[in-house]
Amino acid sequence: MTKRLTLWALPIAFMLAVTGCSAEQSSESTDSASGQAQSQKASPPEREGKAEKLSGEQIEAIAKNLLDGDQAVQVIGNAQMQQQLKIAKEADLPSGIKPEKCAELNAKYTVTDLTASVSATATSSSQAVGKVVQIFALTDEATRHNISKALKLDDLEGCEKVKLQLGGEQIEAERQILPLDVKADQSLTMSTSMDAGGGQTLTSVAVQALKGDKFVLVTLQTGTQQAAELAAQAVQLTDQAFAGLEAAQ
Repeated sequence: MTKRLTLWALPIAFMLAVTGCSAEQSSESTDSASGQAQSQKASPPEREGKAEKLSGEQIEAIAKNLLDGDQAVQVIGNAQMQQQLKIAKEADLPSGIKPEKCAELNAKYTVTDLTASVSATATSSSQAVGKVVQIFALTDEATRHNISKALKLDDLEGCEKVKLQLGGEQIEAERQILPLDVKADQSLTMSTSMDAGGGQTLTSVAVQALKGDKFVLVTLQTGTQQAAELAAQAVQLTDQAFAGLEAAQ
């Protein structure tokens, strides 16, 4: 596993190995998802009732359309996602997180079980940026509640810089919560940067957003662009995902 791949596992709020083996197929793809942007302190409004159920085919089409025109697009449908989500549910969190208090913070704001969902993932890669878009139509209120609690992370509490063991390597990462406006009930956006060796710094931005019983996670990674530029693209993709979900119902 390269540092380019392991970077996707660094954001603190969600540690999900949902793209699994597909990450091995692309040097810019991911083997996990996790994400992050503006944390809205207010509780999300009560939903007005159960949204019309979307099919796996609809979710997959929305995810694919978001990356239409990108290079090396790969799409994982609901059946394969469910297999990977079950693995992620049982997976251990990264070990050796330092400072130690950051391991506690990581555990508090981690959601590992998204099996109660209809979901899809689309990834694309280029020399400029790697993209991961994950869309979940949640089918269980407890899962929605757990995500809502995790999205209330609004302070890294001295854990802006962390070290952890991942894939036999010690990784140092610097993270920041970004106060960005996402068209959702709750959202959390975080940027992460790390030294990839050879004088290269890898930067990722992850947006996680919850609207009703729909959860969208968008992660972008690059070695050439600044976090602000990535964040604008990630927020745009997130808003487009929700617009696609609403149009499909």
